[in-house]
Amino acid sequence: MNRSTCREYRKRRRHTIQLAINCIYGADMLQIDPQVQLRIGDDTLDVSGLGRLLVALDAAPQVSAAARTLGISYRGAWGKLVRAERLLGVALVERVKGHGSRLTAAGTALARAGAGFEREAARRLAAPAATLRAAVDSLHGLAQPRLRLVASHDLLLQEAFAADEAAPMSVRFLGSEHALAALRRGDADLAGFHVPEPLPAPRARPEVFHDAQLFVEPVMRREQGLIVARGNPLRVRDVADLARTGLRFVNRQRGAGTRAWFDRLIAERGLRPGQIRGYQQEEFTHFAVAATVAAGAADAGFGLRAAAAQFGLDFVPVGTELYYLCGARALAAQPIVQRLIRSLRARARAVPGYGPVSRRAARQP
Repeated sequence: MNRSTCREYRKRRRHTIQLAINCIYGADMLQIDPQVQLRIGDDTLDVSGLGRLLVALDAAPQVSAAARTLGISYRGAWGKLVRAERLLGVALVERVKGHGSRLTAAGTALARAGAGFEREAARRLAAPAATLRAAVDSLHGLAQPRLRLVASHDLLLQEAFAADEAAPMSVRFLGSEHALAALRRGDADLAGFHVPEPLPAPRARPEVFHDAQLFVEPVMRREQGLIVARGNPLRVRDVADLARTGLRFVNRQRGAGTRAWFDRLIAERGLRPGQIRGYQQEEFTHFAVAATVAAGAADAGFGLRAAAAQFGLDFVPVGTELYYLCGARALAAQPIVQRLIRSLRARARAVPGYGPVSRRAARQP
C-alpha cells in the first residue's frame, strides 16, 4: 500500500461492521445466510462474500475456476476483487505468470477469517434458525404432519433438499448414532446413516438391521479418505501419518459415523487420540472439514472425496461405505420416500466419489 493510498484509506477509515441475516423460506426449507458488510465512508463491502471468493481462489488458483465454484461470472469475480482492493487499499490477489493467480498475505488472512466466521455463524445460528422455521411454519399453516428425516450429513442429500426434491419432508443433520437414536425415540420418521465396507458381521451391525418392523435401504456408496492440500505437500499417505509432529488435523464431531470410522482406523494403527494434533477440533459436516483444510487452518481431515473435489483439494482414499435410509416398513413404498431415493441414486451416478447402490448389490443379510 503506497503512502497516498494509505492516507486516503485512513481518511475514510471511519467504518462500521453490519451483520445481515437473510432468510429464504420455501417448501419446508429455511436457509439462514449471514452476511457481514463493512461500511467504508459512503461505500459498503460484502466481506463474507469476498471471503468465500478468496477461499475458492485459494483452493483453485484460477479466477475462472473460483467463479464457477461460486456460480458467478468471471467478470463478476474480478470485479469483486478489484473493488475490494480499492476500498481496503491493499492487494488481495497477485497474478503469477503461467500459474494463474494466488492470494497475497492479506488475501490469505481474510480468507481464513471468512471461513472461520462462517463455521462459527453456522454453529451459533442452528438453534435460532430452527425456532424461526417453526414460527414461520405456524404463520403459514404449514405445521401439518410431515415426514421427518434425521440423517448423517451428506452432500447429495443436502443438495436434494435444497432443490425441493423431497418436499414436504423435513431434514435435520446429526451424526449416524444420533440419527438412529432419534428414530428409536420417535423423534424421526426416517434415519440416514452409513456403515463402512466390507459390512461387519451381522451381530456387529446397527440394531435396525435386525428389526423386522423397519426397512433398511442402501442408497449410495461413498468414498472416504484423507482430505489434504492441493499437491499433498506434507506427503500424507496413511492415517498413521497424522501422528507426525506439526501436522494439524481437523476431526468430525462425536456421534458422527465418520468420526467412529476414523477412531477405529487410528486404534488399528496403535495410535491414541492425544498423538494427533487437532483431534479435538471438530466440524459438523464434510464440507466444513474440507473448507478448514482449504483455508489452511488444518493440514488434513477425514471425509468424502466429493467434499475434497469441491475445494480443489487432494484426496488419499481409505475405503468406501454404504449410506442407508431406514424407517417403518409402511413408509418404504410412500412416493415421497421413493422419490428421494431415486434422486439420490441419480445424483450419485454423476458425482466422483459416489456411486448408486441397490439392496442386492449391498450384500444385505
